[in-house]
Amino acid sequence: MTKTQHSEASRPRHDSIRITPLGGLGEIGKNMTVYEINDDALIVDAGFKFPEYDMQGIDYVIPNMDYLDQIAGRVRGILITHAHMDHIGALGYVLEHVRAPIYASKFTLGLIDDVVPGRLKPYETKVVQAGDRLRIGSADVEFVRVTHSVPESAAIAFHTSEGIILHTGDFKVDQTPVDNKPIDLQRLSALGKEGVLLLLSDSTNAEESGFAGSERDLRSTFDGIVRESKGRIVFTTFSSNIHRVQQIIDAVAVQGRRIFVDGRSIISSVKVARKVKIVDFPESLFVLQEEMPGIPKDKLLIVTTGTQGEPMSGLSRLARGEHETVKITRGDTVVVSADPIPGNEEMVARTVDNLFRRGANVFYRREDKVHVSGHGAQGDLKLMLSLTRPRFFVPIHGEYRHLLWNKRLAESVGVPGSHVFIMENGTQFSVDRDHLGVLKKVPADGLLIDGLALGQADSPILTDRSKLAKDGILVSVMSIDSATGKLLSGPEIVTKGVVADNDAILADLTHALKSYLAAHKTKDSRNTPDLQLDLRKFLAKYIYDKTHRRPIVIPVILER
Repeated sequence: MTKTQHSEASRPRHDSIRITPLGGLGEIGKNMTVYEINDDALIVDAGFKFPEYDMQGIDYVIPNMDYLDQIAGRVRGILITHAHMDHIGALGYVLEHVRAPIYASKFTLGLIDDVVPGRLKPYETKVVQAGDRLRIGSADVEFVRVTHSVPESAAIAFHTSEGIILHTGDFKVDQTPVDNKPIDLQRLSALGKEGVLLLLSDSTNAEESGFAGSERDLRSTFDGIVRESKGRIVFTTFSSNIHRVQQIIDAVAVQGRRIFVDGRSIISSVKVARKVKIVDFPESLFVLQEEMPGIPKDKLLIVTTGTQGEPMSGLSRLARGEHETVKITRGDTVVVSADPIPGNEEMVARTVDNLFRRGANVFYRREDKVHVSGHGAQGDLKLMLSLTRPRFFVPIHGEYRHLLWNKRLAESVGVPGSHVFIMENGTQFSVDRDHLGVLKKVPADGLLIDGLALGQADSPILTDRSKLAKDGILVSVMSIDSATGKLLSGPEIVTKGVVADNDAILADLTHALKSYLAAHKTKDSRNTPDLQLDLRKFLAKYIYDKTHRRPIVIPVILER
């Protein structure tokens, strides 16, 4: 795709600009922002986030789609900054509401194909690369190369009559990346000279001083670990961090080690990266699962999933001794090349503990230098602000403290505090060359994904799960003569998470319940709904008096 020049005469005199963040503010993950320029809308990114600790049974959380339903007929494209799941993981759900072309790089589109379910295929795609500038509806859009922990990452610049709006996506200033394609500081500086009206910039590491390290710095660490490792090596990183996979494979290849890739997502990433020629791994390096028993431990590298301690990932199954092919033994080396995402620290720590118990030597700490962040630290963020010199600034992609730190960084390089705005998900605002102002709030509560089901954080189902996890459940079953109200059988009482099955409290409760039923055998109480309500109150009070617990109580009455 070639650069296209756009004449000022073809634009309206004053573009009407509205911006609506639907995710990524005050949180890590589920990034999605809607840009409306005149009558056309564009969506930037569509990701998920991991559930919070109290969201029992929830797989992940996606942005609220209600506003997309309102503007579906005006959406001209979905622009993707890079291939991480917190930016593409909700695309399948977005396409249920909006059918518009997806603009992304070849590598990103390759991974997106695994995210979008078959029922939504085919869908329209447009391949873009850094340097492309194109008209999408009434929007003049440019993709600018940035560096991150995944190949082919881009910032997105909207050229408007009011000035340039720059959405950085995730970035750091890496001048020596593995693919020799550094962040385009020259173009970012040129945009600043043209006039950046509004910068929306990554805030994830705004608390961290200095600059984020270069991805290339890890190679010497990996070489040292490989040199000292006499047994099998297990390596895990984010599946899309293909350049890190390349570096560990390059480090072991000189030893004559063979590589086994374990885990659907990382197999897909390697396959896509080879297809679009981002990496060049000789086929002879790789082994199939059935070939591994014949390979000496000191000649094997296993690349697997599980940086976040996900229970069903390859690394977690290895740590529990439940992997179908490989058993971790003393002398094995495990490299966890990632930081825990907030909320996943406990799962990661449990996985590392289990690996140590099995005798592995685990490299996972910051001091081990097996990971560099893909997000810029304070030096990177200040450089972005200094190069682009925005009139207005909205920090994005971070929890509240990260947004606040980025606000302080902007002020430290000369952006007036009155021109820096910390926004919330769902806050729609307008911007022109003189003013940035809030317009309205739109629904932005995250949608909870549990299998195929959708819900919100205040869902009665989630409330019940929380109560079950805390206080358990009590079920009583009995059969009653519908004409006389006489107890025919039961009551049978079953509890889970309340008392032990053989606890004397259950025998006492059964006796007390029989007495209660005998004393309340009246025509009114024989009405099943009324009797169920009375029994629920009786059972709840009795068990609370004995245990100080408030389980979910379900009386079941069978009428004959």
